Amino acid sequence: MSFSIPTYNAGTPFFTGSFSDPRVMPYTVNLDGTDYPVDLEKYRHAGLGRFREGVVTSGEVSDNLLNSAGGWWRYRTTWDAGAGQKMSDLEEDDRADRFWTSRGVDVWEENQLCLLRDTEDKLTVAAADIYMVSTDQYLYVSDGTGVKRSSDLTTWSSITGLAGTVQAMCTDGTSVYIGTTTDCYTVGSTLGATLTSTAGAASYDNLAFVGNRLIASVANVVGELGTSSFTAVYTHFQPSFRWTAIFAVGSRIYFGGYAGNRTELYTTDTGSTGSLVKSAEAATFFAGELLLCALSYGGAVLLGTTEGLRFATLGSDATLQYGPVISQPGQVNGIAAQGRFAYFTWTSFPEAASGVGRAALDQFTDDLQPAFNTDVFTEAVNDEVVAVARFLDRTCFAVTGDAVYVESTTAYVLEGHIDSGEITFGTVEDKSISSIETRYNALAAAETVATTIEDELGATIGTKTDSEDGSTKNTLDVVDETLNRARVKIVLTADGTSTPCVTQWRMRAMPTAPGTEEWLVPLIIRSQTVANDSEGQILSFDPWSESAKLRNLWQAGEVILYKEGNYAFRVRIDNFQIDAGEWRDGSDWFEILCTVRLLSV
Repeated sequence: MSFSIPTYNAGTPFFTGSFSDPRVMPYTVNLDGTDYPVDLEKYRHAGLGRFREGVVTSGEVSDNLLNSAGGWWRYRTTWDAGAGQKMSDLEEDDRADRFWTSRGVDVWEENQLCLLRDTEDKLTVAAADIYMVSTDQYLYVSDGTGVKRSSDLTTWSSITGLAGTVQAMCTDGTSVYIGTTTDCYTVGSTLGATLTSTAGAASYDNLAFVGNRLIASVANVVGELGTSSFTAVYTHFQPSFRWTAIFAVGSRIYFGGYAGNRTELYTTDTGSTGSLVKSAEAATFFAGELLLCALSYGGAVLLGTTEGLRFATLGSDATLQYGPVISQPGQVNGIAAQGRFAYFTWTSFPEAASGVGRAALDQFTDDLQPAFNTDVFTEAVNDEVVAVARFLDRTCFAVTGDAVYVESTTAYVLEGHIDSGEITFGTVEDKSISSIETRYNALAAAETVATTIEDELGATIGTKTDSEDGSTKNTLDVVDETLNRARVKIVLTADGTSTPCVTQWRMRAMPTAPGTEEWLVPLIIRSQTVANDSEGQILSFDPWSESAKLRNLWQAGEVILYKEGNYAFRVRIDNFQIDAGEWRDGSDWFEILCTVRLLSV
């Protein structure tokens, strides 16, 4: 702000009108409880511009964004950092390549968003507890007292000779070990291989081939299983304790489980005779979070618990350091891995379906927290997924008491959608949405892309659907809509034979932050001034004391009350300028005009 030097008549009080009409005398305003006459010719009242010139594209949290003159833009060009980010751009660690939730879309290919593959019902399974193991040649699936296997996921053969109900299965990569309520059996790679009872009658409830050893548990006892013997490593003092997770990192073997609401996980050492002995506790868990399964993969460990999925690494003392729990899937019953991905059961799959999740083990959104998202699913049943495996580069999962579903190699799901999470444009102030443009690969027949903007309460602001053959973008224009937080939802649909692929969207908004009013008020501060009319009140001031008071209010930046007639405003003194008219009679200082710049607050 710059102040102009006002015209000043040293012999006449400040007044409105021209100098040729001295009969009109100044009226008063009230600032912080004091009445001041004003020079109305120099008085100004205006609104301040909200913006600087330019366009803000940064997602950095800063109220300075409110000074942008152009539109605010938000972009999404990739989604491969996964789900779980509800607030899209207000916190410092918010990422533009994450989102809140999705279903039926493949986000893992950089710079595109496509439909997932559909699934096929490949094997009816009546048992509530189902176990799956994949080897280099077969996928094995248990069904109560029986086990079937397939080399092509179409033709299934039964494993004969088993006794008891299947409670566990594992593999060394070629052979499969099957634990039942009566014994433990091995199955070679050739169908019809002799089944061998390895340790006499026992109820084996967990098996794992780790560190070139077959580790098994029987109730609260965990030990090493040989061809004709079972050597206990540790018997838990609680009879109800069950060993649910057995794995190895390198040559070091771990086993863990729970009883009641407490989880325990231990590491092992090798004794002087070469046998395993229980060592120190490898990790502690929160009360109520129960360890259900674990998978060692690529030098790290994935832990499935009643609370969700955790990623862990090995410390120098063989303890495990795990990251935040990924809680969206709910209870995780099984984990599999291939390449850069881990696949895990998703108990609380959204929208009445059953399916699995996927985590990218080379993409992390927090310390020890991999990117994740929902993956393949079926709408044929809405029940708990109890097992997952990878076979022939396809995801296979079992739904309790129902069937085994396998990822299709040819068909896509008919519909998928993604929710961006809440977009604030970097500020908590309201904003007016202007438009959103969505771009995608050229649409084929039966392919559709729909873009919707919702407010923070879930109300739809606008939707634009495009199904034109060959189209590559759509633009949704929005008028007269003000909101605090926007959510972008994109829906992809097709006929199952192909998929549309979105490559980016861009949304524009304008801020609607509270405006700021400005007053330039020339206050007449003289030893004696006649206010109102020529016969009005005489106001007397000590100019030095009054100017000092105004300077102190400016220095403090306090909110004060400013009144003009019947109207009052909350303001602060942003700046001031003092213009001297003449010396006071005592020559101690000046008669002054003090122009204050007031800003509404």
